[in-house]
Amino acid sequence: FKLDFLEKERVSLRRAFREILPLLWLKAGAKGPRPELKRGEPEPALLVPEGSNFVVLLDEARMGRLLKALDGRTGLSQVFIVTDADESFKTMAQDVREVAGKANPGLQVVQLYRDYLLNFMINKNQDPLHAKLAGQAGTLGARA
Repeated sequence: FKLDFLEKERVSLRRAFREILPLLWLKAGAKGPRPELKRGEPEPALLVPEGSNFVVLLDEARMGRLLKALDGRTGLSQVFIVTDADESFKTMAQDVREVAGKANPGLQVVQLYRDYLLNFMINKNQDPLHAKLAGQAGTLGARA
């Protein structure tokens, strides 16, 4: 896959999941085959890649399905939850830790896309001209 820059607006509007999926796989330790979504394939509400150590909840309304998928599962390192609501994220992260934390020590629950955008912003603290150029460049993403 090719590492590339994405427009941060596209990421914040949740239109870049296909491109950031390889980065989520890498962040989780690149275990198992690299999952991909084919062009034109709709985004799933919940992604549980076979043989991997991470899951992604893309639709908050499917939280029950996520908790069911996590129950009894071991070997997880990351759970990514797509939400813009900080309070909802805190509640969902607590629920995830209650269901899967004991069986998965060190489990990290990450809020997408806010955490993604913060982690991959480039030149955030430079002078205004450089910051403007960095904002135009966007954030890191991947293409297959």
